Amino acid sequence: MIDIVGFLLLIWPPYVANGSAVLASKLKWRHPVDFGRTLPDGRRVFGDGKTYEGLLIGISAGTLVGYLPNIACPRLALHDALILSAAAMLGDLLGAFIKRRLCMPRGYPAVPLDQLDFILTSLLVYSIYADVPLEFIAAAAVITPLMHRATNRIAHLVGLKGEPW
Repeated sequence: MIDIVGFLLLIWPPYVANGSAVLASKLKWRHPVDFGRTLPDGRRVFGDGKTYEGLLIGISAGTLVGYLPNIACPRLALHDALILSAAAMLGDLLGAFIKRRLCMPRGYPAVPLDQLDFILTSLLVYSIYADVPLEFIAAAAVITPLMHRATNRIAHLVGLKGEPW
């Protein structure tokens, strides 16, 4: 039987981190993580959508907002939320890197890469520091694509994303 509360508290910081990074798109000045550089293949390392501002917003929100439920139901420490959030942003960068190597333009749907890069990287990195049950990883791999699709549609409807995926 899966510990639902423990599972939700574990996936909440990476979900918040991944979902809040898009807020950087509303800033006037943004600074791409790759500084506009390309690799020898002529393609950008990450692209314009991956910015330092997005990383900072994602990691900060994921850490702070992601930790809040633990005040009422302590399972994770603040540093756990930080690790989960930072690893989620690392996974998102990894997904963008892979998409650029596959010649996929920014915003192009890459199922299931777009949906799973952040959560699986987050849980796998966190498993270096703490026990992450395999059923948590499996459950996250099943529910995250559904949650990702729903939240991206909402972000598109409110004007935070240019595409609904």
